Amino acid sequence: MKCFLLTMAIGLLSTTALAQAPVQAQRPAPAAQQAAARDVDPNTLANTALQLLQAIDRDQAGALWDASSNVTKRSAKREDFVAYVGRTRKPLGTAGSRSWIGVRREVVGNGAPLPPGLYASIEFSSQFQGKRAAKELISLRQDEDGLWRFSGYVIQ
Repeated sequence: MKCFLLTMAIGLLSTTALAQAPVQAQRPAPAAQQAAARDVDPNTLANTALQLLQAIDRDQAGALWDASSNVTKRSAKREDFVAYVGRTRKPLGTAGSRSWIGVRREVVGNGAPLPPGLYASIEFSSQFQGKRAAKELISLRQDEDGLWRFSGYVIQ
């Protein structure tokens, strides 16, 4: 459950290799992090997030969690995440279309409800079977090794 709160907090304030974009191995200084947040191409983030949503469509939530950020793994159990996706996403059926409507990059500092770091949240407007509409939010975190990894999913 904390994983989903993590994602919701990011929204408000890869499968293995899918979400990887190598950068510096060292953790950048706050000013460098803010510059890095601006330099990340939103189309690249949106395309990565779309691939992650397609993994959810293929019932691969467990694989997403397996390849997720260690921050996510510390905040939620694998079985809880898989159950959450099953409860919230599966009832909607097949995704007919998705379009990304926003990419938010956020540098989180010490003292925030999230662990410090660089995060990205990508919001999609999605249409499912029976013309049911929903908003989906995929979150990524740039880990200490410089790689972007899955950090959360929320559907509304």
